[in-house]
Amino acid sequence: MITKYFQILTILALVASAGNGYAQSGVSERLPNIDRLLNQSSGARQVIDSDSPQARAKREQALEAFRQAQQKLDAGDERAATQLLDQSSRLMFEAIKLATPTSLGDNKEISNYEQRRESVVSLQQAFNRISEESNETESRDKVNRQLAELTKRADLSLKRGNNAEARTELDKAYHLLKVSIESIRSGETLVRSLQFESKEAEYHYEIDRNDTHSMLVGLLIDDKQESEAMKQRIVEYVSEARLLRQQAENFASQDAHEQAIELLEQSTRQLVRAIRSAGIYIPG
Repeated sequence: MITKYFQILTILALVASAGNGYAQSGVSERLPNIDRLLNQSSGARQVIDSDSPQARAKREQALEAFRQAQQKLDAGDERAATQLLDQSSRLMFEAIKLATPTSLGDNKEISNYEQRRESVVSLQQAFNRISEESNETESRDKVNRQLAELTKRADLSLKRGNNAEARTELDKAYHLLKVSIESIRSGETLVRSLQFESKEAEYHYEIDRNDTHSMLVGLLIDDKQESEAMKQRIVEYVSEARLLRQQAENFASQDAHEQAIELLEQSTRQLVRAIRSAGIYIPG
């Protein structure tokens, strides 16, 4: 499961960076995404607020590459525009890395935090692109506001030396993005119908989806809730979700994957209710 988890991350990161094959067929569609990365994303705010002159200089280089890409696109040179957009995105990721706080004492922990931070930025790009393709701009803005708050808290915790809390906030941001992407995609029946070769394959997709929602709920339940009533509602939703998942697994063990899928979808809906009860917005 862990291996597959990071495989999904790698694929989404590649989609987010939108390599040459995608870019050449839709350079203009990439411009708003890169513009947000440079100017409006949590990573951009981190660089802008950073004390690192190297990070700010990298961002200026990224902005210049973006400006040149716009000029090349206006002139009809899509190939050059694509290359410049790739350069702009790469420079901005380097800027964000330079601006990432490094108050962690252990080099391995620093590396892990930076990698997770970059993963969140990459996944956020993918989420923004998918939201626009699906005309979910209002949901995009709501999720991005939550992400900004989560990453802000993560960086503040890191500066204060609270390494575990910093990583937890980043994990929340990562899983929030993942469930938001899956929520938007789950409504696109054409994409889903083409995605699965069999009911068993679709069942495993729903298992992964359920696991992702469970991980986010687990992170939220660990928080200190202001209301005991809220915490109780979350526990009830999670209990129902676990019961439905157990039933789904029982059906799957008898090769009744269609019934198992229906139960897993019901289970995930209960987890969505738990997440929303905790005050976290996800699309759908």
